[in-house]
Amino acid sequence: MPQCQMVGGQQSKQNRTPSPQNAKRSYNYDAVMRLNNIENCLIDMKKSRDDVIKNIDQVLEREKAKLALEKEKSSSELRLSRYRAEIADQNKALEEDRQRINSLRENIRLRRIALEDARSRYQTGNEYLEESHKILGRAREALFVTTSKLCARQKELVADLLTIYPIEQVQSENFSFKILGVPLPNSVFTGCDEEQVATALGFTCHLINMLAYYLGVPLKFPMTPMSSKSIIRDPISTSLSSSRQGYVTDFVTCRMPLKRVIDQIIFSVHSCEGCCSNNQLGALFPLYSKGVDRFRFEYAVFLLNKNIEQLMNSQGLLVMDLRHTLPNLKYLILSLISRKVVPYIYTSENKNRIKPCQVT
Repeated sequence: MPQCQMVGGQQSKQNRTPSPQNAKRSYNYDAVMRLNNIENCLIDMKKSRDDVIKNIDQVLEREKAKLALEKEKSSSELRLSRYRAEIADQNKALEEDRQRINSLRENIRLRRIALEDARSRYQTGNEYLEESHKILGRAREALFVTTSKLCARQKELVADLLTIYPIEQVQSENFSFKILGVPLPNSVFTGCDEEQVATALGFTCHLINMLAYYLGVPLKFPMTPMSSKSIIRDPISTSLSSSRQGYVTDFVTCRMPLKRVIDQIIFSVHSCEGCCSNNQLGALFPLYSKGVDRFRFEYAVFLLNKNIEQLMNSQGLLVMDLRHTLPNLKYLILSLISRKVVPYIYTSENKNRIKPCQVT
C-alpha cells in the first residue's frame, strides 16, 4: 500500500511540470528501504506493546485479589502504626496518672494518719476538759466554802476590832465621834487637846492597819501605829519642807476642789526639803501635832483619811465626805459586820463569777 501511494505520487509529480525554483530532491532506494524498516519496527513495537498490555491486564486480573489484600495490608499497617503511637502516648499519660494517683494516695494516707492523731488528741483533750471542768467545779465549790468561811471569819475579827476600839458618837455634837472614849474631830483640830488628838489618831491608825490586814488590802500610804506617836509614810513624795512657806490648810478641811487639792499637795511636796532625806521608802508624816510642823501633821491626817477611803472603795462603798474620819471608819466596820453569805449555785450563767459575800 505505501508503495502504491509512493508510485502514484511519483507519477503525479512526473505529470507536473517542474519549475526550476520548486524542484526538490527525490527519495532514493536506501531512504525508502529505511523508512520501510522503520515502519516495520513500529508495527512490531505496537504488537509488542499490545501483548504487554494484554499480559499486564491478565496479570492484574489474576492478581487483583492479592493486590487488594496488599493494599488493605499497607493501609492496615499504616493505621496500626498510628494506633501504636497513640497507645504509646496513652501509656505515657496513664503512667503519669498512676504516679499522680500514687502521690494522692500517699497524701491521703498521711492525712488519714494526721486525722487519726488529731482525733485521738481531740478525744484526749475532751476527756481532759471534762476532768478539768469537774476539778474546776470542785475548786469553785471549795473556793465558795473557803470564801464563805473567810467572810465569816472577817466578820468575827472586825467585830472583835470594834469591841477593842469602840467608835461611839459624842452626845453633844453631830457627826462627832470618839474612839475608845477619846474624841477625834473631823479633820479640824483648832482648839483641841493635842495629846487627845494624837492618842485618838494612834487608835485609829492601829484600827485601820488591822482592818487592812484582815481584808487583805495593801494600803497606799503605810502606817506605823505607835499610840500617840504614830506615823504615816507617803511613798510618792520623798521630801517635805519644814517651813510653812506657801502652806494652805484648805485641802485638809476640804474647802477647795479636789483637783486644786491634789495640785497643791504635789506642789508642796515637790517644792520642799525633806525631813528624811536618806529615807528611800518615802517621806514620813507624824500623826501628832505636838513639836512638829502643823502642815506635816494635817497632811498626815489627810493621808489617813485616804487610807480609809481606799478600804471603803475596796468593799464597794462610797465616801461622802473625806474629812469625817471616824464616821467613815464606823460605816465601813458596820458594813463589814452586816454583810451576809449568799447561797451559791454553780450554773453556766454564773460560772465566771463567785460572789459569796454581799453587803446589805
